[in-house]
Amino acid sequence: MSLEKYRGFSRDAKLVVAYSFFGWLGGNIAWFILPFYLKSLGMDFTKIGILFSLSTIVQAALLLISGQISIRFGYKRTILLSLSLIFIARLIQVSVPVFWALALSSVIAGIAMALEWPSLMALLSGEASEEKRHYLFTLNSALGTAGAAFGMLLGGILPKVLDGTNPYRRTLLLAALLILIQMVLMSFVSPVLGKEERKLRLRRELLIKIAKFSLPSALIGLGAGVTIPYMGLYFNLKFGTSLESIGGLFALQQLVMALGMFSMPLLADKIGSVKTIVSFNGSATALIIALPLAPSFLIASIIYIVRTILMNIVNPIWDAFMMKFFTKEERATSIALRSFAWTSTFGLGQYLGGIIFDRSLVFPFLITGFLYAASIVIFWMFFAGYEERVISNGTSL
Repeated sequence: MSLEKYRGFSRDAKLVVAYSFFGWLGGNIAWFILPFYLKSLGMDFTKIGILFSLSTIVQAALLLISGQISIRFGYKRTILLSLSLIFIARLIQVSVPVFWALALSSVIAGIAMALEWPSLMALLSGEASEEKRHYLFTLNSALGTAGAAFGMLLGGILPKVLDGTNPYRRTLLLAALLILIQMVLMSFVSPVLGKEERKLRLRRELLIKIAKFSLPSALIGLGAGVTIPYMGLYFNLKFGTSLESIGGLFALQQLVMALGMFSMPLLADKIGSVKTIVSFNGSATALIIALPLAPSFLIASIIYIVRTILMNIVNPIWDAFMMKFFTKEERATSIALRSFAWTSTFGLGQYLGGIIFDRSLVFPFLITGFLYAASIVIFWMFFAGYEERVISNGTSL
């Protein structure tokens, strides 16, 4: 596989990629350990689901306007503000471990996530041409995913290494300190938002284009929310698996996915982005339904690794494909509204998942599989043949 197309990016693009590595590193330490931390405080699945969904619902609500906020405030300043907020949220989590304070930290974290993602993707989109954008997005996701792998590995190891009455709390504090590295990296990125990008009208045609990406994302978000946040606890409860083994499993999955991502743009160039997305997501759907039927942790872990890789390895292809439909000034808003569709349903899914997992360890996976399948069918209906039509007559949706 040639890496030539992954070279020649700007200094700012490289800074954003490094930013993503440390963001996913710290973020996944926190993501992995947080359910166990909350469980150690005496919370059941339902209370954990409330905290998770609260953060996601706040994020979803703000995503309705965060694209406009980032345009007016500037991508770089919006990202720095979001980092400050998530840092505050982490400090609250480790210093005031009571339900009301944890709920407040969930609200603050939701605000931070809503502000960061659209600005970061819009910032990165401007650093590459359309022909090389899916390579830059893939490089960013691949190194970010590698950071996520190390984050999950550390999440499983650090509680054993750190002393104290609650080592989960100290692990969260370490994750918070990594945010400071992100702040330093982002401070060196050049602001790129021009005056022409500060005016945007939400025309009917624009909203229709956004809706075509948002509906499949909403179904995926709902399905993911029901199961994914609880996978660590699921393995622990069903198979008695240790934190180190679960962290190692998640890390292996992320590392394999990071390496595999580099081949995705080449495949998309060959068969098209739409066929790449549908084939990989479709295969993952069958596996999520089969996962609860696995008789042992070994088989279940293999199914989970393959499923997660197939479902997520095409994310940068999905993002780059979407960017083809929008102008420079439309990107932050379109990303924010699509993220709203995913995040709002993900929050609902988290709440429902907490309730359902308290009653069944099988049914959540069936719900997720059905919703994933529906999203793939709808995405195919909207975009099947798009790339062939562009090649033949240059038209676009």
